[in-house]
Amino acid sequence: MKITYITHACLLIEINKIKILTDPWLTGPSWGGSLWHYPTHNYTPSNLPIPDVIFFSHGHDDHFHEQTISNFPKKWFDAKILAPKYNVSWWESELQKRFKNTCFLEHNETLNFNQDIEFQMFLNINGEFDSSLKIKNNKNSIFLQTDNLMGEKEAKRISKIDKIDLAFVIPFLTGVFPGFYKWDSDTLIKLANEKIQRSLNYSSNIVKSLNPKYTVPYASDLGYLGDKFHINLIHRNNKQDLIKILKKKKIKTKPFVLNSGDYIKLTNNKVKINCKNIKKFSEAESLIRFSNQMSEEYRKYQIKENQVTKPALKKLTTDFTKKLKNNIKNIDKFNFKTSINIQEGDKNKYITINFKNRSIVENKTKDKEANLTLEIQSNKIRNLLSSKYPMNFLTFHNGGYTAERKVMNLTNNEKKYWNWINNLDFFI
Repeated sequence: MKITYITHACLLIEINKIKILTDPWLTGPSWGGSLWHYPTHNYTPSNLPIPDVIFFSHGHDDHFHEQTISNFPKKWFDAKILAPKYNVSWWESELQKRFKNTCFLEHNETLNFNQDIEFQMFLNINGEFDSSLKIKNNKNSIFLQTDNLMGEKEAKRISKIDKIDLAFVIPFLTGVFPGFYKWDSDTLIKLANEKIQRSLNYSSNIVKSLNPKYTVPYASDLGYLGDKFHINLIHRNNKQDLIKILKKKKIKTKPFVLNSGDYIKLTNNKVKINCKNIKKFSEAESLIRFSNQMSEEYRKYQIKENQVTKPALKKLTTDFTKKLKNNIKNIDKFNFKTSINIQEGDKNKYITINFKNRSIVENKTKDKEANLTLEIQSNKIRNLLSSKYPMNFLTFHNGGYTAERKVMNLTNNEKKYWNWINNLDFFI
């Protein structure tokens, strides 16, 4: 096996003459323009070899990326598509619509490919929309966690199926919390440090349970630009931190960081690592370079994002309210109230969603009794209603809005709210 690190969760895996590409997000941003590749890379669909197999781990667009797929060369659509079977109609129909040869695997199911390659799928057993993949060739086995936040028990079970030579693991947890919530500075710093430590403890325990000979942190090549740039200092993702904690805990694995273009050769349980001699910069220097490198691409994206200017704010709010009303009628009542503030320059429109009586109303001011307040720019709502975002409202979960809670922690009722709005189909 030869495994080349491309970026984020994208790997090029070559076994003999078979080429396998995983989770190809290669061009542009994801999550509605909030997240970009950091560090940057030089790969595009045009300068990669034609894959025989493409693995899509799940439908979040830093893994199943619309812009990248639309730029696939024609021959890429002949590849065998490997994907988890979630029993979600849109997922299967979307893949089958785009690709000629799709294969959906159930939890634990295996697929033998080209005689000497075995794939085994592992779905998230907690009901999340994520999966992992094991690839085995002769005596060698690699494991790709992607965003599957499995428990230690599940990781240990997987480790007993086959000895894992090389594991790619996710070292940091993403999401809106805490950087996009309104906290005072001391609380924000405290919560951010707690999340980083929680992420590292989780990842190191997963590595211990998987028990791989070698470990590579991945699926965390993410950065913010523009007015969100400061979030890079809050949602930090230095992969070296996982290396340090693995060594501190004396976990029996050999960890190392791969940069874009680095590769590993795995033969008969022996690993040969080929890494570029990349000049190391301080965190501040790296972020400044990232911002400068991406400034023009970011500017062009913002112009495109703001091209939709109609309807005007008042009608936009009414249209959005109607969409929400159409989807609240049949849900079970629960005691929770959300205020959504749609912002456009110095203008604001307010919507209150009350799940206790299943009412949605437009207000002149923010509802001060709301358990949760969201502030979101009008252009985001316009693009949502014009079907630009395949993930619907979930697109905004990594920086598309600013939130404020009445209480510190996520409550069960707030979970119900997120489950409701993130699963609405605004395309209909």
